[in-house]
Amino acid sequence: MKLKTILTVVFFTISFIGFSQSNCTTLKGCERKLCELNTKLVAAKKAGNQNQIKGVEEAIAQTKKNCTTKTVNKDLDKKVKEKQQKVNERTADLNEAIKDKESKEKIDKKRKKLNEAKADLNKALAEQKTK
Repeated sequence: MKLKTILTVVFFTISFIGFSQSNCTTLKGCERKLCELNTKLVAAKKAGNQNQIKGVEEAIAQTKKNCTTKTVNKDLDKKVKEKQQKVNERTADLNEAIKDKESKEKIDKKRKKLNEAKADLNKALAEQKTK
């Protein structure tokens, strides 16, 4: 029982130390997730957005209660799959536009959206590698 209490205190201490960092990328797992949520909380407080503050505070409480390495990995895997699906959709849209000989402007717009989706996917993959 004492060990569990000590570990809990250490975990939250590390988490709060992580909160003070402006860059959460050096952290991993639950500590990183809590750091990122705290960054969002600070921004919401600066903006005075009460609904967002409440939502982020609830997310922090749930993360403290439920976060494990497994849940973090599962969330990152889900994010990567979603980003990959978006790339696939954008690729199909672009290919269809080319096939249908749409205007250069429409093709360029679809190409730009595809590039943005690829950038989002690459960001999610990089995040997944640092889990």
